Amino acid sequence: MSLATYRLSDDLARRRMLYPSTIISAPSVLLVDVPVPLRGDGLGLGRYYAMILETSHEQAEAERLLNLPRPGPVAPDFFDHRPSALVSDNVLISRYEPPTTGWPLLIVCRWPDSYVSLVQDIPGCSMARGRYTTEMFTTADDAEAHSVLLLEQLAGHG
Repeated sequence: MSLATYRLSDDLARRRMLYPSTIISAPSVLLVDVPVPLRGDGLGLGRYYAMILETSHEQAEAERLLNLPRPGPVAPDFFDHRPSALVSDNVLISRYEPPTTGWPLLIVCRWPDSYVSLVQDIPGCSMARGRYTTEMFTTADDAEAHSVLLLEQLAGHG
């Protein structure tokens, strides 16, 4: 493949899956299954890169950006540092079932400012778009156990 025609959608993001929004106030998630040589600890389950997409326009923009000719592979952090346009005073926890077999379950949390400010200085904690955390699970039991633990922790915080 020549460098002039390299597209992330042909290589780095060739295998990807859109997890549609579960409710009107929740984002969609475009999950990229990163090729084996590029996988590592910074990815969900060591292999998945999640893009939080808040609108259908952002979904179209993500696909367009993945298909742009580039000089070579680059991490697709198109939305990671874009501020969220969805703001709420409440925590929103969304569970995303895999759209097809072989993909993980997702728990995506959108955090209000009061929670964001609590974790901003914790090493290793990062929030996509300054507001979202994403957890990935290979089994429904693991996702359920995480959700119960999260709800218990939130109940203790309030």
